[in-house]
Amino acid sequence: MTAPTPSNNPGDRSAYLRVGRAGNACLLCNKPLNVDGRHPSVLEVKDAQDAIRKDFCPECWPRLADEGYFSFWVTRRVAAPSAKERRLARTERNEALWRLFAALYASEDSSTLAPQLFFLAHLLMRYKVLTFQGLSQDGLLEFQHPRLGETFHIADVPLEEVDFSAVQKEIDEQAMSYAPEPREQE
Repeated sequence: MTAPTPSNNPGDRSAYLRVGRAGNACLLCNKPLNVDGRHPSVLEVKDAQDAIRKDFCPECWPRLADEGYFSFWVTRRVAAPSAKERRLARTERNEALWRLFAALYASEDSSTLAPQLFFLAHLLMRYKVLTFQGLSQDGLLEFQHPRLGETFHIADVPLEEVDFSAVQKEIDEQAMSYAPEPREQE
């Protein structure tokens, strides 16, 4: 990484804090760094223009006692979910929210559940599970489930009358009971 030239502009000073991503292998022994663990990283500054990040495995770290470096820290590595796992998580989230929405909509007490239905309908619209069709003839918001072809009429709730953070907490708690069972990894 190359450090920028200092300037009087405070926005430029933040460039000094940019450090490159962790490497995938130890610079001394070329051993792959633990994906689910920690490893030491150092920052070497040769001159005002060059700041270089170096990553080492824990076994090679004691060999650096004689090396000069500007700073060090312990990098925490966490295995990121694969694209398939992220899609599966989105699918499960959408399924749980859809099941909750359908259950609340079908409930006989749907008039008291107007804030939750309003919130869920808009959330499902954002996640492309429902599409907004406009206002119905009786002044209700009309949503459609494109795959099922079903139409849902939801009361338009004034935003200033509802504590949506409380509604979100309720929905988060309720959605867990509608979440599909975890699937086995293939």
